[in-house]
Amino acid sequence: MGEIHKIGIPRGLMAYRDGILWREFFQQLGFECLVSPRSNKQFLEQGTARAVDETCLPFKMYLGHVMWLTDKCDAIFIPRMGGYSNREKMCTRFEALPDLAGNIFRDEQIRILTVSYDWYEKTTEEKVYLELGESLGRPRKQVKKAYAAAKKRQDTWLKTREKKQQKSLDSGRFKILLAGHPYVLHDECMGGELEEILKKLDAEVLYTDYVNRESALKKSYEFSKVMPWLISREITGASFILKKKIDGMILVSAYPCGTDSLVYDMLLRKMKELPMLNLTLDAQSGTAGLETRVESFIDIIRYQKAGGYGNQI
Repeated sequence: MGEIHKIGIPRGLMAYRDGILWREFFQQLGFECLVSPRSNKQFLEQGTARAVDETCLPFKMYLGHVMWLTDKCDAIFIPRMGGYSNREKMCTRFEALPDLAGNIFRDEQIRILTVSYDWYEKTTEEKVYLELGESLGRPRKQVKKAYAAAKKRQDTWLKTREKKQQKSLDSGRFKILLAGHPYVLHDECMGGELEEILKKLDAEVLYTDYVNRESALKKSYEFSKVMPWLISREITGASFILKKKIDGMILVSAYPCGTDSLVYDMLLRKMKELPMLNLTLDAQSGTAGLETRVESFIDIIRYQKAGGYGNQI
């Protein structure tokens, strides 16, 4: 199928968590990287047209990003991620992601570049990326150096956001924690719209994925010892770490996420003392409806601080 010079990275799903690692890794190996633009309604419409109705909103958006890259690069990076521990697994959609994309875009015959790991393989992140780099024809020494540099770059990026968020906790404004998967919280057409609404209401916006991952993961075991999903653990752990430092929390989910529906119900039950709003976004969600619910939520918090009562919507 020819040599690979330019690698495409869809700006969706786990790219919002590990995208810096991916891009830096390929660039360190000498490849050109093309990341798709920020999400827009056209991406969603195109992705929805290629997906079955029951598919979750972020996956439909992801397909739109893949479509944009199909004729602009030599290969598209679509990792298969199962998880590194039997108690910290990924959603099943991530385990089948390259196969799903390959089947949906079989007519386009896209070239998929991937890594593949699952908890029962007892592997490590470094090992799977070393294998990927060597499969691309790069010497092991160069690949190890590339992975180390990429990991450092991503860790620095995350620590910068952790420090910035820590400073935000000293703000005198209402502090609202957005809890959810990174690809929901930071996508322009999902959590991005919610962030803008909160800022207009003069609220300080915090994020569960801007809390130290190791600390959040450790804390999550106080919430549940059997919950199997890694990202859900990071969400719940971060929520418990910040719950006494915030004025309210918005649980942000994308329809029809099964893991969120279970985990968020548990959070609502275990954090009754904190004002919480449970929001489920779908392709038909309008900004006006979101704005009304969020405004009402902020009004309830103001009422509570003035001596009122009531904590959940």
